[in-house]
Amino acid sequence: MCQIIGYFANFDFSKMLKRMKRLILIMVAMLSVGMLRGQTWFDAGLKGGIGTSMMYNKQIFDNQEIVHKFKPAYAFGAKLGFNFIQEHQITFDVMMSQFSQAFTYRPESWSATTDAVREFTISGMDLLLMYRTNRNGTYFEIGPQWSSYSSVKYTDEGGDFISPAAPADMVNSSNFGITAGFGGYILGTDNFGIATGLRFNYMITDMASASGKDKNFPVFTMRDSNPTHNLSVMFVLEINYDFGYLVSPSCGTRGKLFVF
Repeated sequence: MCQIIGYFANFDFSKMLKRMKRLILIMVAMLSVGMLRGQTWFDAGLKGGIGTSMMYNKQIFDNQEIVHKFKPAYAFGAKLGFNFIQEHQITFDVMMSQFSQAFTYRPESWSATTDAVREFTISGMDLLLMYRTNRNGTYFEIGPQWSSYSSVKYTDEGGDFISPAAPADMVNSSNFGITAGFGGYILGTDNFGIATGLRFNYMITDMASASGKDKNFPVFTMRDSNPTHNLSVMFVLEINYDFGYLVSPSCGTRGKLFVF
């Protein structure tokens, strides 16, 4: 696990951003072709997910001063999709999300038998522009994610390391990342379906604000700050309804494992 996280930490994200820009251009080109061919339709849906997340900071893994404690994360929201060229789709998701990260550690002069617990809980809104391919009742999706954080809560049994700043001052108000997922359409009719799958997210930009970097968030020791990136994995349930066909639904309907 640490080797995988270390790989992402040393990854050249400038190249990734260039590739993501290229992916968006490809999405626009495919969208244009689909509209010209006329094999298009829309779908709308509700979706929700539950899973876990982790704030990765190199200092924590290198020095083992603070140990991650996995906590639940969830998201719920809506999706609007544009389907074209039969098996290809662009979706726009608006999700309300919340994730927590707890750490256990032993502060100086800590006399308790159990370690102190530090925890952050962050809530906000996620906007995702995803390219999705649907084939034989399964799908794969990938695209950029922009997250805006509206609430940051902080508790620490080992002491208050952020005052007089507020918890929200430690974290940037928005963050940018990349999301990928896969799954399958488990049941439905020609224009209604239920899908389940997994979604993986990696936030590319540093979570720490200028104030957070000054205090070495989330380590809070007197060292140079390392960037903090949030990773998450979620089980997702999605309910879709197709509408706005410009051709017969049979030209572009997605396969499902069970069809009524």
